[in-house]
Amino acid sequence: MQRRQFIKSTGIISLASIVPINLFSQFSHSLDECNQLDISNIGSLISINKLETQTTTVKCNGTNVKIHAVQTGSVAVKKSHLTNRTIRFLTPLKISLDKHFTEFMPIWVWVIEHPEGVIVIDTGENSNVMNPDYFDPLGKLAANYSKKNFRFNVTKEDEIGFQLGKLGISNDRIKNVVLTHLHIDHTDGIKDFKNVEIIVNDQEFKRPSGHFPELTPNWFKPRTVQYKKDFMETFAEAFPITKSEDLLLIPTNGHTRNHASVLFKTDECDILFAGDVCYNQEQLITNDVPGININRKETIKTYEKIKTYSNNNKMIFLPSHDVNSGTRLIKKITL
Repeated sequence: MQRRQFIKSTGIISLASIVPINLFSQFSHSLDECNQLDISNIGSLISINKLETQTTTVKCNGTNVKIHAVQTGSVAVKKSHLTNRTIRFLTPLKISLDKHFTEFMPIWVWVIEHPEGVIVIDTGENSNVMNPDYFDPLGKLAANYSKKNFRFNVTKEDEIGFQLGKLGISNDRIKNVVLTHLHIDHTDGIKDFKNVEIIVNDQEFKRPSGHFPELTPNWFKPRTVQYKKDFMETFAEAFPITKSEDLLLIPTNGHTRNHASVLFKTDECDILFAGDVCYNQEQLITNDVPGININRKETIKTYEKIKTYSNNNKMIFLPSHDVNSGTRLIKKITL
């Protein structure tokens, strides 16, 4: 596989953007040996309790609006992926040499039954990821890395398309699908939204810090949007997703160069659908930067902005892999 081809398809690992491929290749044989993991506790790794879809209702401009937290399966990563003090250049190597996985974490998708139309935030994972050859189109190096360092638990019934059907939401009711960033556990459900407008911020699409275009449908041509300057407090820039400007796409850089979050301004409180700003709320509170992030300084700046905003506004904080995000949503627990 040529270097330029690998850089084009870096996916959730963002590998080519943080370590030269020739250096990483020197470790390829040793990784096979170092990742012979102890499987004595494999049962605990794959037996995550299924989190049912959780729904709450908020007032928005005086109207009742339903919000659904939909779990599209679960993912486990290496512990050094979750939190890591290693310099960014060496992070992929440390992750590959790490023999310990986290517990399985949910892969949340957020569905807002807004008066202007249903808004879906991210698309979650699909069951094809369970196939042994799923990553093969990426080439041997990227496929090998992905297979060894991520574990998924996703069924057909977990997929967002199936779950929207259970909620009675058809595609013709959906106004937009909004992507926080282009990692596969946020984009693999795109296949269920062929005729729906998909929004991603312009810079995330042009300069993705990790994207597997080989795993997206060939019809995937999202609407790319640019932030409006001086639009709101603290974050400054934002793109209004709704005409009423109560649903905003805002920059929350760090995990990827141009990662975004979605802020919903309701009558009761604000809700930040935070993508992969961090893996759980505790990381935000303690300034614990996840192992995989493109720019640690930008992540800390994003943390500071979120906490500043929440000091001035009642806000619920919902990362996409926090096991407690669904509970915080339905109980309206603010940061």
